[in-house]
Amino acid sequence: MGWWLMDLLHPVVCLPRACLFWECCHTVCLDTGIDYRQRDMPAAGKLYYLTSEADVEADMDKLFDELAQKQNDITRPRILKVQGRKLRLSKTCGTLADCTFEELCDRPLGAGDYLELCRQFDTIFIRHIPQLTLKEINQARRFITLIDTLYDNKVRVVIMAQAPPDSLFLHDQQSLEDEGHRLLMDDLGLGKDAWKRFSIFTAEEEIFAFQRTVSRLTEMQTAKYWGERDKTIV
Repeated sequence: MGWWLMDLLHPVVCLPRACLFWECCHTVCLDTGIDYRQRDMPAAGKLYYLTSEADVEADMDKLFDELAQKQNDITRPRILKVQGRKLRLSKTCGTLADCTFEELCDRPLGAGDYLELCRQFDTIFIRHIPQLTLKEINQARRFITLIDTLYDNKVRVVIMAQAPPDSLFLHDQQSLEDEGHRLLMDDLGLGKDAWKRFSIFTAEEEIFAFQRTVSRLTEMQTAKYWGERDKTIV
């Protein structure tokens, strides 16, 4: 990328121009308000667990073992090669992968890594998903990308999370006002209320994207979704 383009993309250059767009353009909402993925559809079984539930680890282990019996493989660690890098997974069996949030979203992974998971596995367990805030914005972005990639490739998921889907991502003004944002606002000469006008500070894009993630997680628990990948329904 040329230095001139880097300059154009720098927040100090972009944000003042964004002000002009914000002030001169009229926003038109095309949303019908209907989320068709969240309509009542038959569930494929117990696929979303809360960490607070009794014996949740044992229940997920049992489900993994039941699915693993249909695989022509043993349960073992596995290393995937992605663009010259190694992606280490601690527990797999054939086309099953039993992962943690730390393995998939705390590490610096991207869409290419998640796409390789889709090529290798048709069912992925994701354990220990925390309740995310904007202080964990990088992990939240990876989780959004992960679910988008799994959904687009019809990969089935079994989830263990700290909260229900619609409560997984918490966002408020206080979590936005971190030291990095304050320094950037000072550099730009923006007032204390100016952050409300820019998605770089309000995280509007992430909030909207996570709403899509919640919708997709809901659909991914349905019998219809599971049946699209494999006619054998849990």
